[in-house]
Amino acid sequence: MKKLPELTYRDNIFSPLKIDVISFKYLRNIFKHPLNHNPFKPHRLKFNAIILITCGKEGKHNIDFKNYSYKKGSVIMISKEQIHSFIDIPKKNDGCLLTFTEELFLEVGATNPFLINHLYNNQIYSPIIDLTEQKFNQLHSLVDKIKNEVNDQKESVWIEIAKSYFKIFLLELFHSRESKDNIIKNSPYLDEFIGFQKVLQANILKERKVKFYAKKLNITTKKLNLITQSTINLSAKDFITSSVILEAKKFLKCSDMTSKEVAYHLGFDEPTNFTKFFKKHTQLLPSQFIESS
Repeated sequence: MKKLPELTYRDNIFSPLKIDVISFKYLRNIFKHPLNHNPFKPHRLKFNAIILITCGKEGKHNIDFKNYSYKKGSVIMISKEQIHSFIDIPKKNDGCLLTFTEELFLEVGATNPFLINHLYNNQIYSPIIDLTEQKFNQLHSLVDKIKNEVNDQKESVWIEIAKSYFKIFLLELFHSRESKDNIIKNSPYLDEFIGFQKVLQANILKERKVKFYAKKLNITTKKLNLITQSTINLSAKDFITSSVILEAKKFLKCSDMTSKEVAYHLGFDEPTNFTKFFKKHTQLLPSQFIESS
């Protein structure tokens, strides 16, 4: 099976700032005449995106093989390397798509590390943020200001002005998410959980045992379970398993690897063990998942 399309940032279309604002009208034209991918089919982003739904009916969006509902006033967060697709955009829906490179995101987040750790952390937060009308209008106004600076490029300092608006936009969005997810914010183990995430990401291709990660973090397995349970309501083992399954799905869909190669790449001794593991947690054989839409 041909691997999923990967969308890279195109320098000839986007601004020197590596940020752009795309209208739904433009998106619909792409939907009618797709260039190198079908937006209604899963595809992988090599940059970050934020979608603002300004009006219309409820719809659905798929991110990393899960469907999420959105409505007027919703913000949809899609990070670099995630797989997504537009399940539908009702005709009366309107909105815009803010796209930007990882480099710009890291630059803005260099003095605000909580943005990097939290804003796109979909293992803690939902990728959909439903805002009040007042807060949404405030964010939409900032996006319009970014768009105006990018389109006009009149002043010599337009890049810095646009970057400042972008930074304020991200901070306001973070504040909105933090306020809505108050339970998670107040978890006494949030920082420890983020530390666990980083260690897991660095070792996920070779290790799946809770004991290994507890030792890496210099804590007991009991403490690690307390950290994950209090933050995301999952045991450490279940969280590790869900992370491995997501990696497996991405390799199966986005690479030219065979199921057997994916099994070895994920650290399984035998492909049959991987097949059993995958089916147990997805109710599908790897081959069935590859062929699924």
